[in-house]
Amino acid sequence: KQPIGAEALFINFTFESGREVEPEVYPRPDGTVYVCGEAESIPVPPSASEVTVNEELCARIEVMAASIASSLKDAPVLSRQACYLPVGPDNSPIIGSVPGTPGLFVATGHTCWGILNGPATGKALAELIVTGKSSTVDLELYSPARFMASKMQPLQG
Repeated sequence: KQPIGAEALFINFTFESGREVEPEVYPRPDGTVYVCGEAESIPVPPSASEVTVNEELCARIEVMAASIASSLKDAPVLSRQACYLPVGPDNSPIIGSVPGTPGLFVATGHTCWGILNGPATGKALAELIVTGKSSTVDLELYSPARFMASKMQPLQG
């Protein structure tokens, strides 16, 4: 077997059924590989003890992993887990002050990109809190106000 490199893979994968997903493959320094990428839209349970693992989705991830890298085909599965990603109703982050509640600010909904975008979000939100405006990035597109009834636009058609 050849060693697995330290690069992460972000790919598009199409099952024989035609279903498309975007798995992610992360080699780890200890030689293990983390593979994820099967989405499921379900509410977050009220308690961590109520989180369950969807075995069918995990089995699909194993099929993807085996197809992506032959070295993963017979690799042992060390754990299966559930992951809840924060996402806004329009699939964009929600960053800014909450209308009607002075002093309340949010920064959420980055999905899996929060780890990458977190530092810039933190800087922009800090600027907004301290000066009333972000100079790092225009936060208007991400404002929680876009979900307020007065901001909603009627559907055309």
